[in-house]
Amino acid sequence: MDIEAKALSELRNFRSKMGLGVSREQAKYIWGKNFVKNESVSFDDEITNVEIKRKVEIAKNEIKYLKALGLLKFVGVSGSVGAGFAKEDDDIDVFVVVKNYTSWIYRGIITLKNLFHHRIRMIRNGGMVKDKFCVNLIREERDLIFDDDIFNFHELMYLIPIYNERYLNFIYSQNGWLREGYGVKGELLMSREFVAKRRDWFLRVVNFKFFVLQILFMIISLHRPEIGRLWSNYKRGRIEFFPGGFRKEKIQEYNER
Repeated sequence: MDIEAKALSELRNFRSKMGLGVSREQAKYIWGKNFVKNESVSFDDEITNVEIKRKVEIAKNEIKYLKALGLLKFVGVSGSVGAGFAKEDDDIDVFVVVKNYTSWIYRGIITLKNLFHHRIRMIRNGGMVKDKFCVNLIREERDLIFDDDIFNFHELMYLIPIYNERYLNFIYSQNGWLREGYGVKGELLMSREFVAKRRDWFLRVVNFKFFVLQILFMIISLHRPEIGRLWSNYKRGRIEFFPGGFRKEKIQEYNER
C-alpha cells in the first residue's frame, strides 16, 4: 500500500470515531487530483451540515473581535466546525497565530475587548456558548511545528482559514512530516511567507508582564491554573485552552478502535 492510501485509511479510521468519513473533495485537497482518480481508492459520501457554513460565515464576519494591534497573523476554524460535525448550539473553536513574543499580550487585549462585545467564550458563560468564539490554541510564529501524529494531521488538514488564508501553507511548510509521513501533496507545503528572526527584547518584557498579570488574575479568581504547564508553554510560545491530556486521549481512543 502506498503512503497516500495508507494515510487515507488512517484518516478514515480516525474520523469514524466522529461518525464521519473522508470525502473525495477533501482527499483531492490533501493528496491531489491524480490520487482521487485512482480506481482502487474509495471515498465516503459528502455529508452536508448546514451549521458548518453558517458558523464559518459568522466567524468571518466577526473576525474584528479577534484582531489586536496588528499582532494577528492567522486564524483558522477548528474543532467540531472544522471537522464537520458541529451542532446548532456549539461554539466556534479557532486556532490563532500571532507575532513572536506577543501571545500573552494578545490574550490580554482580546480578553479586555471581550468585556464589551462578549463574542469570545469565557468560563463564566456557562452553557451560553452558541456561536461564540472559543480561542482554544494560540501559537507564536516561532512555535508552528506540531507533533507528528494522526490527531495533528487531522487538525491541520481540516482547518478552515478565515484570516490570512495563504498563511496556512506556511504552517504546513513548517511540518515536513505531513509529506514524509502522510503523503500530503507538495503544493500545500509551498510558501513565500517569511518570519523575521530579530530579538525584540521590549516585546519579550511586555509579554512576560502580561503573562504574570494574567496568571495572578487566574489565581485570585480561583481558576486553578496549571502553573507548570502554562510556564512551559509560555517559553515555547503557545497558550493552550484544553486539558493537558486531550490530544493523547484522542490518539488512545483511535489506537483502541
